[in-house]
Amino acid sequence: MATTSLTMPRTETPGSVLGTLVGITVLGGALLCTLFSPLLLDWGSFWGVAVMFGVLGITTKHYTETVPGFYARIVLNHLDGQQRTIFQGLHLKLPWETPTQDVDLRVDLKDVLSETYASLDALMETKYVYTMRPQFAGEAVILYASYEVDALKQGIRALLSMMLSDYYGQHAGAQLLNKLWINQEVFGQDPGRTMIEEFENTHGVSVTARLEDSDFDAATQAARDTVARANSFGDAVQKLINSGMARPDAEKVVKMMNLPGVQEYIISLDAKGVENLRDVTLLPPGLGGGKKK
Repeated sequence: MATTSLTMPRTETPGSVLGTLVGITVLGGALLCTLFSPLLLDWGSFWGVAVMFGVLGITTKHYTETVPGFYARIVLNHLDGQQRTIFQGLHLKLPWETPTQDVDLRVDLKDVLSETYASLDALMETKYVYTMRPQFAGEAVILYASYEVDALKQGIRALLSMMLSDYYGQHAGAQLLNKLWINQEVFGQDPGRTMIEEFENTHGVSVTARLEDSDFDAATQAARDTVARANSFGDAVQKLINSGMARPDAEKVVKMMNLPGVQEYIISLDAKGVENLRDVTLLPPGLGGGKKK
């Protein structure tokens, strides 16, 4: 992934622009000097040169372009249909070159996205961030300006989501909890790194991407918690059995220790003289009880 600082590049003015402007100046000076020469007005060549400088001063806006700081300006040559980029500062241009678009080089196109991907054995919830800005090069600025912002955002989101989905689908959930490792595997090395570089070169942008969170989704985590509690319950029961406790008693103890609201009530009845009593109900008739022997 390409990265840049905010150090503005220098504008490379084509030699053809400089040559054309020099040619126009020389030709205009020659015509004015001829006009003021003894052959015509007989004012002297000095006046021809003076008028030439006056014309240059008055028409400055037609052959110069001033670009504000941290901006790039795209100008179009109406004669040959070619575009070129000029950066901050004062620069020469041809009289038939006109601005078409200003590009803010400080702009960051970014999003924080939450997605759910399927691993080999679970659903994983992720959060990742990307930042995208125009590259600091003439051709790249023109390429960047040819795309709508929404199209750029949709394109990079689709690419990053595809890369993460493919990676998650090849690994078990337990292997997808280390964010630093996933960032390096998906974005920091091939084939992911090459795919991002191709996107950058195609769209004239610099991209940074970072996975910020990766965890099991709520349903998967609940199922894992249930399994973990079951395993923990079995281990605790087995330890009590190994210490000499009977299994029913061990299970009761573990339940009371780990499950809220679980209690054991022991009811003792002194029934002397009614040893042969059976089929006794403690409920009143209206609630299902009745007279029984």
